[in-house]
Amino acid sequence: MINFNDIGSWHFVSELDVLEVTAAANVAVSITASDGSVLLNGTYIPVGGTVRVYHLRKLLSPLIKEVTATFTITVGGVSKTVHVVQSQVDVSETAADFLPSFFLSAVMSERDTAVGRKELLTMLPIEATLPTVQAVCSYWNGSAVVTAGKPVVTTGMTANTPIEIDVSAAQFVDTTLGTLVGYTVTCGERRMAYRVRQLPTAEVAMLMRNAFGAWEAVYFAGMTEQSPDYTRETALVNGRLRLYNLEETDTLKCYTGPLRPSGVTLTRDLARSRDVVLLERGVASDEVVVTAVDVKHTSADNDIADMTVTWRRSSLLSARLVPVRTPKLFDETFDETYN
Repeated sequence: MINFNDIGSWHFVSELDVLEVTAAANVAVSITASDGSVLLNGTYIPVGGTVRVYHLRKLLSPLIKEVTATFTITVGGVSKTVHVVQSQVDVSETAADFLPSFFLSAVMSERDTAVGRKELLTMLPIEATLPTVQAVCSYWNGSAVVTAGKPVVTTGMTANTPIEIDVSAAQFVDTTLGTLVGYTVTCGERRMAYRVRQLPTAEVAMLMRNAFGAWEAVYFAGMTEQSPDYTRETALVNGRLRLYNLEETDTLKCYTGPLRPSGVTLTRDLARSRDVVLLERGVASDEVVVTAVDVKHTSADNDIADMTVTWRRSSLLSARLVPVRTPKLFDETFDETYN
């Protein structure tokens, strides 16, 4: 709940779920989008000197297509323009406090990654001075850990605009210093730590819009279970039974494999995401629909989370054939890790 008098420039959509207005008489409340379309327009009767407008999150959230959108809230002739940030979770801090201190991710602990995996971070710089992004990398040279700072490409960073940053481990590999074992991406107060490991090959990887509307990658290192389903429709035609329609739904169930807390958070973000695409060789591919999830986990010290996600391609033809050709030197199988 937020009082109209306390509305500032930046808010999570979850902060605006209930709008409170102090009024002694009937008051007009309206909300318009940046394109001028009217989303809400009504006159409200106060009860005990207070008007409350409920469920604004459900009204505004679907209109925030990516990370943020601008809305104008008018109460009794007084208008305020608000930058509203997507939030599918209830954040304990305000957006004004959160955005300068954290990347747009629900993950707050060290992540596991590997050379060859794609890692994305999104930030929304609302600071007066644009911060610098860098990675503090750790290398094992055979006898000790060596630390070195590496630049991170942030071309096109502008104030008050979300920017997506590629922080994949491959760009920090430096064999002259040793084997990359970890790195921390920093940007002002923002921190995100990664542990670089020799992880199992992931049969399936996905890109999903997280709780803040930013793209993040999820890898499934466990097994994949394929469960095609066929719907057949038949009818008697000229005294014979004929199959006149056949629909195939190719459904896959992916197991994450053992997860650390950061992996649990990412998988739960995937479970609540509406925008999911396959990630193939580091590039976004087919759009998919998640149809079921099992993200149950406990806080027991000896519990290792292992979650499942069931999905299918959004295309009507959900089954896919990938022809196998003789590999060529620079075809899609070429490893660009050290390019």
